[in-house]
Amino acid sequence: HPSPCAAADAEAWERLWVQSQLVLHAEGQVLTCSLSAPCDLQAELVPCWQPVPSGPCQPLPGLQQPAGGQGPQEFGGLRPHPNLCVQVWSSGQVRLTQCLRDRELPGHPDDLLLLEHGGNASLCAMERGACTPLASFTSMVKGKGPPWHLGLLEQDLQQDVAVGQCRQVSVSSQQAVGRDWEVSDVSLCPPQLWHPVNSSGVALWACPLHKYLRTHWALVWMGVLLGAACLLLLLLMKKEDIKGEWCISGGCAWPGTPPGTSLRLLSAGWLKSLRVGYGSKGE
Repeated sequence: HPSPCAAADAEAWERLWVQSQLVLHAEGQVLTCSLSAPCDLQAELVPCWQPVPSGPCQPLPGLQQPAGGQGPQEFGGLRPHPNLCVQVWSSGQVRLTQCLRDRELPGHPDDLLLLEHGGNASLCAMERGACTPLASFTSMVKGKGPPWHLGLLEQDLQQDVAVGQCRQVSVSSQQAVGRDWEVSDVSLCPPQLWHPVNSSGVALWACPLHKYLRTHWALVWMGVLLGAACLLLLLLMKKEDIKGEWCISGGCAWPGTPPGTSLRLLSAGWLKSLRVGYGSKGE
């Protein structure tokens, strides 16, 4: 019988991929995957980061490896996280994608993925196919709410990384990584976003943002309440100004007094009744 992988036409290859399956396993600090296929397929296993289930998956630098047969494969130096996925690339296309999405894993879906360049400890945020310096980075958590700037949190995030508040996703990179971008010319591999230029590697950190989100929205609500209080104060001051102008022009009257009774007449009548009252007490 001829091997299924001996098929040469594109439709036969598509049927092979339909029959294939990718399974991920997270055991402690180790991430492994198994590619089940009718035969050994030439493909590349690419770990990626997907904060939103329906959103794009950002390839992680220096962690891709060729698919090696039917047995489980371990991703050395990669720690499980709920946002981690693995894609199978072949002929320049994503054939299979499998994500962990395990709520029991350490980490939070809103975690921000930071890349630390070896040697200079500078941080940039990986999102939307780019690694942007924190000073000029804006973020939208789960696509909810307006974008907000993380530039003011740069020192806080660096401190979180230093004291262990962030979770290290990649322990060590398998290849050197630089800042420049390029696209791989190998059709079998996915776009190679990171170009090796020197001997310094990188580390990937997943930093929690929910504590900063609570502070951010608390400040927003404080601003809203302060604005409402200022507006109410201005309205009250305007109302008092209008009342003062009416008293000066036409005189003020107590409620229940006949129309046209001025404040001067009320004062005179009140003083007269007061004197009569005191006189009756003296008697």
